Amino acid sequence: MKGRISMNQKTINVVLLSEDEEKDILRFDINDKIVDINLNDPTCQQSLKCVFNDLLCELLKNDIIFSFNTQEGYHREMYKEVCKELITDIGRELDGIKEELRTEICI
Repeated sequence: MKGRISMNQKTINVVLLSEDEEKDILRFDINDKIVDINLNDPTCQQSLKCVFNDLLCELLKNDIIFSFNTQEGYHREMYKEVCKELITDIGRELDGIKEELRTEICI
């Protein structure tokens, strides 16, 4: 008989910040591990894949919700909107995967 697994809820803090005028960083705090993704770097997509893998590992233990913020004084509105949508999309993708995983591993 398949059932639901009760999971703890884990908040993943994500902050969009700028260390200087040429570097926009999307910072993920996953289990006290800080992962910075330089949005201006050509390896940005690969870095996002690595973060997604870390989030999948966390998903096996906890339900995930995101808290997205921007650094005080951050002024690039386009990056704010794109990153906000990206975090929403990642959350949706993880929710879908969560249901699949739980369906498969629950007896």
